[in-house]
Amino acid sequence: MGCMNPLPEGRAECGICGYPANGENPSLYLPVGTVLSERYLVGRVLEVGGDGAVYIGYDKVLKSAILIREFLPDTLCGRAENGTSVAVIGGCENTFRDYRERFRTHARALARLRELPSLIPLYDIFDENGTTYTVGEHCEGVSLEERLGQLGGRMSWDEARPLFMPLMSTLIAMHSAGICHYGLSPSNLVLAADGRLHMRGFSIQEARSASTDLKPRMIPGYSAPEQYGAGGEMGAWTDVYGLAAVIFRALTGNPPPEALSRVKQSSDLLVPADVAQTLPDHVAVALYNALQVRPDARTRTMKEFRDKLAEAPAISAMRRPEEDPSATAPVREPERPSAKEATREEEPEEPPKSNRGKYAVLIVLSAFIVLLLVAGVVIFTMFPDVVGLGGGDSDPDTSNPSVTTTTTVPSVYVPAAPQYAVEDLIGQNYFDIKDQTFQGNMKIKLKYQVFSDEAPGTIVDQTPSPEQSADEGSTIEVVISAGPETLTVPDVSGWEAEHARLYLEALGFRVESVTLAAAEVERGLVQDTTPAQGASLNVGETITLRVSDKEPEDTTADDPDNPAIPAGGTDSREP
Repeated sequence: MGCMNPLPEGRAECGICGYPANGENPSLYLPVGTVLSERYLVGRVLEVGGDGAVYIGYDKVLKSAILIREFLPDTLCGRAENGTSVAVIGGCENTFRDYRERFRTHARALARLRELPSLIPLYDIFDENGTTYTVGEHCEGVSLEERLGQLGGRMSWDEARPLFMPLMSTLIAMHSAGICHYGLSPSNLVLAADGRLHMRGFSIQEARSASTDLKPRMIPGYSAPEQYGAGGEMGAWTDVYGLAAVIFRALTGNPPPEALSRVKQSSDLLVPADVAQTLPDHVAVALYNALQVRPDARTRTMKEFRDKLAEAPAISAMRRPEEDPSATAPVREPERPSAKEATREEEPEEPPKSNRGKYAVLIVLSAFIVLLLVAGVVIFTMFPDVVGLGGGDSDPDTSNPSVTTTTTVPSVYVPAAPQYAVEDLIGQNYFDIKDQTFQGNMKIKLKYQVFSDEAPGTIVDQTPSPEQSADEGSTIEVVISAGPETLTVPDVSGWEAEHARLYLEALGFRVESVTLAAAEVERGLVQDTTPAQGASLNVGETITLRVSDKEPEDTTADDPDNPAIPAGGTDSREP
């Protein structure tokens, strides 16, 4: 009952999770072994606080582990004497009813978003024991906190980027549908077998903020200042702060200081020196802006935050113009002389010394040279054989002063550093060659990933390019394909057309609308889509909304629990 794996007979405790065979939950929570809705078996309680409790459970129909969430705000209610029903504290009936309805509405919205890849699907909502329950799939995996512990406490940006970018896409879609998490932390993110981060730990907004009738579930270091009532309303920017704090923790090994202490002390975000040396500047700037304590100074949307984290190449080129040969050299102003030099320039110059002595020496030397030349001519004329000018096969005359002899000084040759042609890696699989050494002792390094039609891992770009040369031992940075970003078409039938359009566009689809003269839903609502719900599409492909422009012929009273459903009708959107 601790992990819903089979327990052999005679075992006193589970060999997988260590939970005892006779384990019990505290008295405030459902007893272990309770069956809900004649289908769901309740196991041990996993987490409590805020608006309720979460149990591990077992779906006897699907025969799989599940997560059961019970609306149980302990500031408003307790457990009845029968051990299962919820007893509301006297005087809190209206508050309990209001928050319970918000719990239902929040659960319905999450259920409609279950196709989002980073959400754990929610597939049942029901009332029992005087309260409301939700049932969702159990996501196998380890929390991000546990994974960071396995990696030594932190990871590089190259490792973190492919984990957080898909998560941000899901958050963008959630925010477009009006749903925020407000509790993002490494403990509430699960790294599943599909390699993605999945979110858990959802609560209604009142359970994640101070000054309400619920006991708030704050997460030190990850909850934003406005959640403590430190000015400003909560919104998408609150999740921006939370996710930025998670990324900061993943990259540096520690979360930011608690929000209230940052507000009071304006403490800086301290980054270890070894991390700062390798952290790309654009990532540091994006985190700094996303972790501003004032909401109005913070990055406002998740899409803006994601775009800032993804703009690396342009930032690098602009940041180092001196490394770019084509960049225009900066114009330098003339340097002003120092005070000492200025004083020296203002001092009067000494009068030139007399040059008469120099002239006398030059005259004497000139006369001496002339006498030597005259003597040489006389000797050459009178004794030609003595100096070798009398004919015969003698050596060339090198003593004739009219012949100029040039002495050649040998040049010193300094060889240039060897250059090697960069190997063409485009089209190869990065994971097959990442440990290889190429011509010129070059190695490769992953720069980032992009969604494309190429198979995952395929190298789609490299720096330096194949037609260039590089020094021995250079690093070739490569961009690899993450494959096509494929998503399942969600069910938006019954949604307002504008709401559905914003939601689908936030997922990355193109959206067109057509109107139907006759439809089964009210005017302005989506009847269905083309392609239909459940189809797989690549991001960027087009979905057509089929929207009603006519009132249904048969109008009936609305269902009080769901205004979009006629009484007695069924809701295809409900799990």
